[in-house]
Amino acid sequence: MMGLSLGAFAGQPEQQAPAVADKPQAKVVLPWEETDAQRDARMQWWRDAKFGMFIHYGLYSGLGGFFKGQFGGGEWIQRNLRLDTETYAAEALPKFKPAPGCTEAWAELAAYAGCKYAVLTTKHHEGFGLFDTDSTDYCAGKAVGRDIVREYVDSFRKRGIKIGFYHSVIDWHHPSYDNTICPDLCYPEDQEAMLKQKGIPRDQEAYLKYLHGQVRELLTKYGDISVLWWDYSQGAAEGDRAWKATELMTMAHTLQPGIIMNNRLYNLSGFDASRDGEILPRRHGDYTSPEKRIPAKGYPGVDWEACMTIGDKWGYCIPDTNFKSPQEIIAKLEECAAKNGNLLLNIGPKVDGSIPEPLVNVFRCVGDWMKVNSKAIYGTRGVLDIDLPEGVGASIAGEEMYVFLPAGVEQDYVLRIPAPQLDNVAPSILGQPDVKVGMRRVEEPGQDEPRAFMEFTVPAAAWKNAVQGLPVLNLTHNP
Repeated sequence: MMGLSLGAFAGQPEQQAPAVADKPQAKVVLPWEETDAQRDARMQWWRDAKFGMFIHYGLYSGLGGFFKGQFGGGEWIQRNLRLDTETYAAEALPKFKPAPGCTEAWAELAAYAGCKYAVLTTKHHEGFGLFDTDSTDYCAGKAVGRDIVREYVDSFRKRGIKIGFYHSVIDWHHPSYDNTICPDLCYPEDQEAMLKQKGIPRDQEAYLKYLHGQVRELLTKYGDISVLWWDYSQGAAEGDRAWKATELMTMAHTLQPGIIMNNRLYNLSGFDASRDGEILPRRHGDYTSPEKRIPAKGYPGVDWEACMTIGDKWGYCIPDTNFKSPQEIIAKLEECAAKNGNLLLNIGPKVDGSIPEPLVNVFRCVGDWMKVNSKAIYGTRGVLDIDLPEGVGASIAGEEMYVFLPAGVEQDYVLRIPAPQLDNVAPSILGQPDVKVGMRRVEEPGQDEPRAFMEFTVPAAAWKNAVQGLPVLNLTHNP
């Protein structure tokens, strides 16, 4: 057991990532050197995709929120219960037993739901890698003789789902990792005490060689990688000082020129709603990543992705039963599309890799809705310049506008849109050809001149017939 904890690092020379022959490439254009056209071309698939699956899986999955009977939460249990890595690993490692083929079930569910990309935790804050690496024994390759990352890549890629890697720059296991750069940055208290007791010094430079080496492995061993989802920075623990962020991003783009990265190598991460109006510098990442929330007005001019859980926790946690309904999740997907954002929706598999049934149900219900209404999501852009009622959003693609109607309507619903904002259109309900939507032009007195509206009357039957009671009004432009 000790060979899978601190002994894997202390006193040993730095090991290099496995040598992989890189293909000769033309000069790489880094994100901060791109023209707007180059950036738009690189980002287009991601902007069109709208919907991805997030997967939190690691040693914490086997604990299910409890350490020797004491509740400590999900993927943060080591820090919440102050555990040093040797104590944590001794309990968690024997429980980690992923079943053969578990990634196939993940990919099958993602495909059914209509996810266009996925992001797997290759290493969370606990420091345990899901891949087979020569840089440490603290990984799935050494612990169970499996490369879960390879299995994930193969399962999702054969279903046409783009591959993303989550990778934590924080590490509660590696003895050289220096959390003191930011005193408020999360870290298990007993781990800090153990390193001090054993006289093991912090050496962030050594840790960064390890971190960068692992990232190089991930970007050279598994073919085309579409997304790199960093987690996370706080205060002074950000950027070049903490992670050599410019070097990391340069390496990533050199090895994977088309890769898209979030902004969590820096501390403008979307956690703080008061900073929602700030523009994301291109040196800080390609998109911002608000967590468990959708910004009130989106992020105009900035690419963004809301990461959400169906319950409250990210990793599997037995007491976490506060599940959002399929209708709530679909409404959030609609809201993201209407505000020019993406939704990354999380599953936390159990230790054997099986997905809790309530999560399966939500993803399958989303998939059923997408089979009817996906035209209102994929490849669309948010409609930000039309006056719509509070709580009603819309997306647009070409000559089609899609209005996301509110839930719970039990009688005919009247929607008014100012006539100058809307050209001649033909209204219908997606997937309901027999439901006829009324349309007329109305005028009302105004302060200076009459106000004109296009008024659409949607029959109550549209809600009764809609998947999850969420119909979409389609307004097709008539030339």
